[in-house]
Amino acid sequence: MKSVGVWMAALIVAGVAASDGASALEPESAGAGESMFAFSVCNRAPREASVAISSRLAPGSKDFVVSGWWRVAAGSCRKIGTYPRGHFYMHATAGGTRWGKGDVNLCVESPGPFKRINLTNYRCNADLLRKFSHQNIHTASWQWTLTP
Repeated sequence: MKSVGVWMAALIVAGVAASDGASALEPESAGAGESMFAFSVCNRAPREASVAISSRLAPGSKDFVVSGWWRVAAGSCRKIGTYPRGHFYMHATAGGTRWGKGDVNLCVESPGPFKRINLTNYRCNADLLRKFSHQNIHTASWQWTLTP
């Protein structure tokens, strides 16, 4: 079973490397049906924010994907993507300010973009662990507002 997860992670990493930044981060599920929701971020901070998320790979999947970084200009809103409804995790940073309550710590990559399956045996340097906030989303859209 581990070899399947590693193989899928390799495919995702290859997809990120083969494409340009933002498009490599878009979820691979097509359409925003009843099992999906649109996620957007509004940045009220005085600096550009970088956003990372974790969501299910697809509706009904047990696998979670961790991906980032989307840039959201100061004072603006941006649609990040469409994701499976249910458990969803997010983290953002702008300058020295970080958003994420610490419901779960996940490993990010810097610089990005990055996208990988969150395998339980994934090794991460402590300086790349970030605190993510959890939301259980059941609506067609959800907006996260970053306030300083």
